[in-house]
Amino acid sequence: MEIDLNVPLGPEIGESESSTAAGDGESIDSAVNVYEKRLSIGSIVKSVESAYLLYCEYARLVGFSMRKGPQNYFRKSSEVRMKSFLCHCEGKPDCKRSTDRIANYRKQQRRTGCLARLRIIRTLEGPWRVSKFVKGHNHELVDPDQSYLLRSVRNLTAAKANVVEAFQEAGISISQSHRYMAKEAEGVQNVGFTKKDAYDHVRRVKMQSRLPSEDAMALHEYFQKKALVEPGFYWSAMLDNEGRFLNFFIRDTHSTMDYECFGDVLSVDTTFKTNKYDLICAPFVGINHHRSNVLFGIAFMSDETTASFEWLFQMFLDAMQEKEPAIIFFDQCQTLMNAIDCCFHSVSHRLCQWHVNQNAPVHF
Repeated sequence: MEIDLNVPLGPEIGESESSTAAGDGESIDSAVNVYEKRLSIGSIVKSVESAYLLYCEYARLVGFSMRKGPQNYFRKSSEVRMKSFLCHCEGKPDCKRSTDRIANYRKQQRRTGCLARLRIIRTLEGPWRVSKFVKGHNHELVDPDQSYLLRSVRNLTAAKANVVEAFQEAGISISQSHRYMAKEAEGVQNVGFTKKDAYDHVRRVKMQSRLPSEDAMALHEYFQKKALVEPGFYWSAMLDNEGRFLNFFIRDTHSTMDYECFGDVLSVDTTFKTNKYDLICAPFVGINHHRSNVLFGIAFMSDETTASFEWLFQMFLDAMQEKEPAIIFFDQCQTLMNAIDCCFHSVSHRLCQWHVNQNAPVHF
C-alpha cells in the first residue's frame, strides 16, 4: 500500500489571508493589529469565505474560538445579504437541563454572553463590507501556545484524513501516525488537528461502513415487502449524508396490540452486540399478565449518542401513536437520560436490578 506523504501538514485555515500579516516573523501583537485593520468597519472583503478565514486566523492569534452566526437574505432571493461570525462564548447559558437529578458529571458552561463578533454586509451589486467588528471579550482568552487546540482552528482536511486512513490500513495506530505528522510539521501545533479529531474521524468511517450497501438495499427491499404483506408493520431508518443506513427501528402489528395492553412499563437495553455488523441491538421489552416478556419493537444502532437516542424514541412514539409509558427501565447512561428529557414528558426513570447488581461492585 502506498501512502502519500507529500501532504501539507500545517494548518490551512487563513494561510492565503495571513501570509502578509504573520508570515514575516512579526510578533503576535503586531499581527493582531494588522488583522484588526483589515477587519475594521468599512473594510472590503472578497467573499464570505474570505471573511471567515480572516476572522478565524484573527481568533487564533487573539486566543478564542469562533463560530458562524446568523445570516439573512435579499428580499425574495436566495442570495445572502448579511453574515455574522461570533465568539464561541456568545449567547446565554443553557438553563433547560433538569435540576432534580444528580448528573454523572458537570459539563463546563461555555456561554457567557460574549459580544465579540464580525458582521459583513453588501448591497445587491456592491462588494462585501465590514459593518460591525467588536473586539472585547468578557471571558479569559487562551494562551498563544495553546491556541492550536481551539475548535475553530482545528481542521482535519480530506488530504490529511486520507493519510490517517492509509496509516490505519497499514496497521499503524492513530497515536503513531499523529506523532509522525507532528514531527514532519515541526510540532503538534502545526499539524492542524488533534489525536481526538483523528479518532473521531476513524470512528465515523467505521460506523458508516458497518452495513454494506448491498445488504442495506436488501434490508430496505425486505422492509417494503413486509409492509405490503402486513399493513400494521412499521419501520423507519436513519440515514447519513450519503444515504447509508445508520440506525433502523421496526415493530409488527402484534407488538402494537401488546403495547396497548402492557405498555405502562418499558425496558430498553443496549448491551447487546451479537451481529456480524457490530450494530447495537436495542429491544423495547415489557411484561404481560403472565409475567412473560413481550417485545414492543427492536432497533439496531450504529452509536449511542444523544441524537441517535432522540431519533429512536421519536420513532417509537410515532409507531405507538404517541402513547408514553409510565416507567422506563435502563442503565444510568447520560446520553439516554438526555434523550428521555427531550422526548418524553411524564415518564419516570428507574434502574434495572441487573444493572444495579453489575455496577454495585464498582462503587462498593
